[in-house]
Amino acid sequence: MAKENLTIRKAQAKDRDVIEVLWYKVIVEAFKVEQFDERLTPKRELKFKMDQLDEAFKNQSSTYFLAFEANTLVGTIAYGSPPNRGILKQTGNELKDTVELGSLYIDPSKQKRGYGRKLLIYALKDLLDQGVKTVCFDSIYETSKAIWRRMFGEPKYNKKAPNHNFYHMIWVVDVKSSIDRLINYKP
Repeated sequence: MAKENLTIRKAQAKDRDVIEVLWYKVIVEAFKVEQFDERLTPKRELKFKMDQLDEAFKNQSSTYFLAFEANTLVGTIAYGSPPNRGILKQTGNELKDTVELGSLYIDPSKQKRGYGRKLLIYALKDLLDQGVKTVCFDSIYETSKAIWRRMFGEPKYNKKAPNHNFYHMIWVVDVKSSIDRLINYKP
């Protein structure tokens, strides 16, 4: 279970470098267990994520939250609208007006301690306070897909990614019931 000294706050542009270090560590570790084809590499994935982060800081298009244990960054989560281009493409733009929850990354050495669940609850409560009723999120990582299935059931969309050897799963969930589910979740 997560320790109580977890602090969550909104990310700022000055946090970019520490976010990149954490994301690199998480992505490299994930790619060790995932079976992606050669077109998807940790370097490309990190660049894609950093481009999204830079865009969010520049245009304030997404909100990122950082979780710290003591003064060490242990996790991130974000939300924004419209959803990423992969979600839009796979759903034929059906979710273009839906808030996307994403960039949930937990330091590999800190995983399985409840930090991800705490970040999810924090972000969902923030969205609920803003009147958001439904969110979507996606995954191409098999490890994450298994976790999301346990927590949220089967995805609304499960499509083979064009030109790749993996399936792109997309969940659409009710914010309030998801908070309740996460609060009562027993791994």
